[in-house]
Amino acid sequence: MVAPTIAARMDQAVREYIQACNDGDMSRIAACLHTDAVHYYLNFPKIVGASTIATHFSKNVKNDGVCWTVNRIIVDTDHCIGVLEFTRFDGKDRILRGLELYEFDPASLGILEIRPYTAAPIDFRLPRQELQDFDYAGRGFPATWPA
Repeated sequence: MVAPTIAARMDQAVREYIQACNDGDMSRIAACLHTDAVHYYLNFPKIVGASTIATHFSKNVKNDGVCWTVNRIIVDTDHCIGVLEFTRFDGKDRILRGLELYEFDPASLGILEIRPYTAAPIDFRLPRQELQDFDYAGRGFPATWPA
């Protein structure tokens, strides 16, 4: 039997993570994540740690009836990154579409970082619309308009 490729393992990790979230299964959610995983958000502070992230999503699903679909996954094995295109359903009334960028730990292929980007109206009242607590400068992202 041929072992799955790194790309296939990364794809499966994202699928398993989403299914574990949909099932509200804290132990399976945590098992998909690196111990020191970080989940960033656009509208509130990051969540740090596999068990904390697992607890958050388990409660979210159980209390609010939230679920996600896997619409498409793209992986980049050279950079240990995957991108999920998803649809999130909040009960029967609300749909949220977006992308999540997954950074994997190269040694374990556990999910190390999740950065969601959603399809939502731009709020021109806000001077910066970006992930809370994310070190854009430290990661080499531009902070000003390129000259």
